[in-house]
Amino acid sequence: MSYFPAETWDDVECLGKLSQEHDVKIAIGEDSFGAFLFERLTKLFGRIQESYRSIDLLLGVTLDPIVAVYQYFDGGRFKQALYLVHDYVTETIGVISFFRVEATASSKVVAHGLGHSKGLRHHLEPIDLMHPELLRTSTLQVEGFCKACLSRLTKDQRAT
Repeated sequence: MSYFPAETWDDVECLGKLSQEHDVKIAIGEDSFGAFLFERLTKLFGRIQESYRSIDLLLGVTLDPIVAVYQYFDGGRFKQALYLVHDYVTETIGVISFFRVEATASSKVVAHGLGHSKGLRHHLEPIDLMHPELLRTSTLQVEGFCKACLSRLTKDQRAT
């Protein structure tokens, strides 16, 4: 629960742990890991969220890798590639993976995903962090948000 900023997310509830078998095994260098397939995980969370209609956002957090499979055409044949997914959050469901994320960056990953749940989108300038609680960090007040997002987040924070 410490990943969720106080005040802004004071109504966050922990529903408990979900026991879910890994979908695939992946190898990174010499190491092998059980991983979840992004598409299956988001469908599962969609079904769970539908059964808890009173919950605005159902968010799953894991230390295991979540991978998305992309297919592409290259030189006359189709190939597949796996990409790690660290956060995917909509207004109703989300998944966050702390796989190979440094502890000091984990709250930023959550803040980024929660920003998506509030309708903010990716942009590179000045940096891509998106959550009102980050406004309390003095460095980010100046450097962390574009003017449009800063205005929107400030307005959202005043409304809560």
